[in-house]
Amino acid sequence: MKIHYLLKKLAIPLFLITLFFIFTTFMAELSQGADWQRVFGINLHRILELLDLRKENTLATWFSSMIFFATGLAFLLLGWGSSPDFIISRLTRFIFKLTAIGAILLSADEVASIHETAGKSFFRFVNNLWANAPPDNNGYFWIVLFAPFMLGGLLMTVYFLHKVIARMPTRYDWQRQLAYVTLFLAFVCLPGVFVFEIFEWHFDIFKQDIHFLTCFEETFEIIGMYSLFLCATLIAKRYQL
Repeated sequence: MKIHYLLKKLAIPLFLITLFFIFTTFMAELSQGADWQRVFGINLHRILELLDLRKENTLATWFSSMIFFATGLAFLLLGWGSSPDFIISRLTRFIFKLTAIGAILLSADEVASIHETAGKSFFRFVNNLWANAPPDNNGYFWIVLFAPFMLGGLLMTVYFLHKVIARMPTRYDWQRQLAYVTLFLAFVCLPGVFVFEIFEWHFDIFKQDIHFLTCFEETFEIIGMYSLFLCATLIAKRYQL
């Protein structure tokens, strides 16, 4: 079985599981300190924490990592795959290869929290040079360190995906329209992650606990990556890569 067939068959189950973990993440926040967090002696909040996308070393984090990895696989097909009618420039193929490598690295980061650790180290470095640097106890300085490169890479990926989708034959119009929809969702949701992180940093500085923002941040992240995965998978399936 070719990889694009496997990814296509996984698309619906991954979507349903994505919705499940978004639901459990919001329920974990709502159950915190709630009267109904215990039912028949069972601590529902503790169970929901194991399914919370915001927590480290949970089933939800593992699944989120798999979404990143699946996205990397889909872009591996676009970067290295070939078929008689899939003719793209070397630059386009190079961008897709970089996206594949980036998604797989982010998959590892999702479970290892490398970017937060790097953010804390970068904060200490900045704090030694700038006494009035914004306080940061949670590694938010990773935004300053990585966001420009991530946003730049996302914009390039979206641009070249748009070019490829525009060339899909008109007889596959429904696939092309669906690919455009998923590309638009990725373009909206993934930059939204940085926006929510900035707001979280702002509220953290002023010691305001607004945890719902993290729920929306994780929702935007996982929906954005799933949309990018589905977009690349649709293209790979169309060209039999």
